[in-house]
Amino acid sequence: MSYSDVRVIGLSKIVCKVPAPISYSTGKRVLCYAEAWGQGGIETFLMELFRRLQGNGVSFSLYSCWDWNDSFDDELAKLGIDRYTVFSGYKPGQLKRLCDGSKGFAELANAMSPDAVYINTMNGMGFLYSEVAMKCCVPVRVVHSHNSAFGSGQAAAKAVMHAFGKTVLSGSATACLACSSDAGRYLFGNRPFEVVNNGIDTERFRFDAAARAEIRESFDIPQNAFLFGNIGRIAEVKNPFFQIRVFAEILKREPNSYYLMVGEGDLRPQVEELVDELAIREKVIMPGYLPDPAPVYSALDCFLMPSLFEGLAIVRIEAQCSGCTIVCSEALPSEAHVTDVEASLPLSAGEPAWADRAVEMVRMSIDRDIYAALVRSAGFDADHCASIVRKHLLDRVSCD
Repeated sequence: MSYSDVRVIGLSKIVCKVPAPISYSTGKRVLCYAEAWGQGGIETFLMELFRRLQGNGVSFSLYSCWDWNDSFDDELAKLGIDRYTVFSGYKPGQLKRLCDGSKGFAELANAMSPDAVYINTMNGMGFLYSEVAMKCCVPVRVVHSHNSAFGSGQAAAKAVMHAFGKTVLSGSATACLACSSDAGRYLFGNRPFEVVNNGIDTERFRFDAAARAEIRESFDIPQNAFLFGNIGRIAEVKNPFFQIRVFAEILKREPNSYYLMVGEGDLRPQVEELVDELAIREKVIMPGYLPDPAPVYSALDCFLMPSLFEGLAIVRIEAQCSGCTIVCSEALPSEAHVTDVEASLPLSAGEPAWADRAVEMVRMSIDRDIYAALVRSAGFDADHCASIVRKHLLDRVSCD
């Protein structure tokens, strides 16, 4: 079966969600893997990469085990990137994802015969896909770690699979990348790896006074109010209940304040229950996912990030680029602390202490126009980061 056949009819249970209208016949073929596809941090990172490398000596295809959002599909089609998935619109159990996901990946790799695979993973089972690629005779197999820890609620079986992949299958990777030193040590242990910052388009996220006014007007938030918030999945790792309780404390100190929680997730119903229980419904806005969250950072005065853990958290870089102040957990990697608008606290400090620090941050006098340049100079510009990934994907192909 030829690659062109795959584009038309699909393979096995694979669905071609984005059959790109154009295809780059020149350049190295790279099959990119992400377990899930939606609107999260890995997806944001990869889209910045695709915008810079697709058609520039590289022809990407994208494979995910499951998907939950199609926000990027129009742009993928314009870029000429086919997107494949096995489970569209829902997340099956772990074992089914592993079995059907790896089988579909093998079929697609055999049909495409890519020059390289680029595995973006949150845990050791990402090595299963580099192992599959090795057996499919793909010469270059780059594994990129985007996480730094397991959550307390993770099943024991998943922890065992993580350890198995990390210890037994890791030899199948020809290069190891990580979004932070913590993420590298978490997945690769003592094996050499290179840190690739989660680069962003600094011009897109620089402070914009007009966007600030427009976003506030669209959500009926007074222009003179303090606006706190978060952008991300409403999931355990993001600590959403803590966010809301901190904001309830903030209201005791600054009544003319609002909270904007942008995103979706399994815990949304419970979070809304807590909002009602605390009687702060008129102060909390939960619009779901937004097609373009970039203007939100300009509208915010303070980004609350009490995450339990993160690989690096691209939203930290985006927020700092806009000059938005941040209060984040001390558990997060230090590499993302690149400007003076960020403060960190231990979660054990409790909600009142977090509220005190957040209010202190929004009362600071800040020239928000200078921070895009600071983030760029710190090495978080997407062009620079894409060049590092390109080196590992293409230079190694040329050498093999």
